[in-house]
Amino acid sequence: MGQVTDSRFVRALRAEGSGDAERTQLIAAMAEALRDAPLTAITPADVATRAGVPRDRFFQHFPDVAACYLATYEASASLLRAETASAVIEGTGRPYDERIALGVRAYLETLASEPGLARAFLRDVQDAGPEALRRRRTVNEGFAAMIQALAEQHADELPDGYAVHPDMARELVEALEELTLLSIDGDRIADLPRLTDTATRMIHAALVAGA
Repeated sequence: MGQVTDSRFVRALRAEGSGDAERTQLIAAMAEALRDAPLTAITPADVATRAGVPRDRFFQHFPDVAACYLATYEASASLLRAETASAVIEGTGRPYDERIALGVRAYLETLASEPGLARAFLRDVQDAGPEALRRRRTVNEGFAAMIQALAEQHADELPDGYAVHPDMARELVEALEELTLLSIDGDRIADLPRLTDTATRMIHAALVAGA
């Protein structure tokens, strides 16, 4: 099958500077495999074939499929976090709701451009075991912190004395995940950017109108 297409996901992995092209290729191959099948149906041979490496080389990098999946999840989270944060930073100086929209759109467009990443990040993590769920919580806390930081930067646009509670921020991240997952389960990943307005209104209403 040859090596996985040099997608934005693969380029982002390489940009992290791991220096291990073969491991990077296996992680990208796992994301590609998850585009076509659930985690429980994927084997080391599937991933190795997609990566264009011998099966035994898979085990030089990962003890099993679960470990490869965790690495793929972390890489997916890193790319999503970077793309979202970059969009929010580029919107510095614009109103609060516009910056929320920029971050949400970047998040959704990144997922839409990488179907395997979308499924790995949102669908398969739910069935990947306790460690995957622990990492999901950590990742969601990172996105929640981003929402809190953005609110602090725009305190003058929020009601007097209002602050975003960490629990509220986490609940918003989880609500966005659920909204996104509905499209993924319905095989409408390419349509994810269309959710930008809905997700932005949801976040803005919770943080401002619902304050």
